[in-house]
Amino acid sequence: MARNIVTLYIDDTSLRLLATSGKQVRKWADVALEPGLVKNAVVLKPQEVATKIKQLLKTHNISSKKVILGISGLNSLTRPVLLPQLPKDMLPEAVEREAQRVIPVSMEQLYLSWKSSPATEGKTLVFLAATPRNVTDTIFHTLKLAGLKPVLMDTKPLLLTRIVKDRTAIIIDLQPAELDIIIKVDGIPQPIRTISLPSENMTWHQKLAMIEREINRTIDFYNTDHKKNPLTPVLPIFVSGDLAGAAEQCEAISHKLNRAVIPIPAPFENPRSLNTGRYLLNMGLVLKKIVPLNGSSLSISNLNLLPRAYQPEPISLVRITLMPSLIGIICLFLFLVLTIRNAQVDITDVRSQLGATTQLLQQKLSKKQQLTDTISRLENEMKNIEKQRYNIEAALANFKMQGERMNGDLEVTINTAPETVSLTEILRTDSTFTINGLATSEEELLSYLSELDASARFRYIKIASMSRAENQMVRFNVTLTTGF
Repeated sequence: MARNIVTLYIDDTSLRLLATSGKQVRKWADVALEPGLVKNAVVLKPQEVATKIKQLLKTHNISSKKVILGISGLNSLTRPVLLPQLPKDMLPEAVEREAQRVIPVSMEQLYLSWKSSPATEGKTLVFLAATPRNVTDTIFHTLKLAGLKPVLMDTKPLLLTRIVKDRTAIIIDLQPAELDIIIKVDGIPQPIRTISLPSENMTWHQKLAMIEREINRTIDFYNTDHKKNPLTPVLPIFVSGDLAGAAEQCEAISHKLNRAVIPIPAPFENPRSLNTGRYLLNMGLVLKKIVPLNGSSLSISNLNLLPRAYQPEPISLVRITLMPSLIGIICLFLFLVLTIRNAQVDITDVRSQLGATTQLLQQKLSKKQQLTDTISRLENEMKNIEKQRYNIEAALANFKMQGERMNGDLEVTINTAPETVSLTEILRTDSTFTINGLATSEEELLSYLSELDASARFRYIKIASMSRAENQMVRFNVTLTTGF
């Protein structure tokens, strides 16, 4: 029997819903999001977005509360890493240490997911995927307001990796607000780049220039790190999103990069009225449920990015152990009732068996008391565990509040920088950011600092030093003091 699957993809501009029975599409719909509801994959107004989700489900008569969730890869980090072959019980700790080493963000600010697979002799290949806690928590808060329970989660780059069947390929997805570039080698995406577009009103000429520049930069980066096995010049480029139906623009990219450009085909048959390019990512979410493996030796396609904190709770061991006990007590009760009824029919026979029956009853009552004591002990243990969980949640909530503030300051510092200002180093100490960078002119630097001041996130902004570099750029050192 085919599974009923509901998928939801959320980005800055829209919500996209696709419901299937197995691979057979039953319903699909999308709704545009007004500017300011979601920005750079961060839900800024959870209540308003949740209302739109509920209206979308109600309009299309979808009652399921369980969904497979897809999100942008803008705030996510991925890394394939090689580790020594270790015993299974030692691998999680080794992965955690390696993640702290290779990911340039504190693990306390991220939800980390990973998959491992044997690699070369004596090695283990691990694929790391991390999403910011504040971004993910906001999305799940929004879904909770909408009455939904996500069972699986994935990012757009990993969805595209799954849909493209070629084990080695270059993949591009262009959306109104962002550009994704994925280099897939032997089924593993390495690297993944998700870039915010400077403006949703860019012309095709500007977009194509940016795409050409960023693809060349990504290919050069990969080839530099893999000099013994660079990407071949004949490797095709698979495109999706706004590029999927833009034949003229695809031809221009093909001419500029001297590579074949191929729209990503739909992974399964669909109604003719369905815009497959629009719902391609939802189809990738369907595949995640029914076809978990697709050309990947590491099985990253069945990697679930749903944080453990949001995964369904496993069945309680206490409930499992209590059920047989309750059944035993019920059976004992029935046995006693039948014994009494038989005794009424033949009182003489009961008297001859009274001694044995009494002894058996005492044994059963003793077992019942043991079960009662066990239940009481387990209930006390559960209360202690609940108290510990409450303390941990309180500590996490406090840490989350501090992390959100710091992340917000850092996000404003980075996102406010125009193209004329390049940040080379950001240092954080207590309530102070120290920024080093280059600007094309003093005016551009002062304009950038004015934008930071207008954000109202910093108490003081001080230019510690400013000098002219050899390339006529202005080298600067600025101190930002937070703490409003």
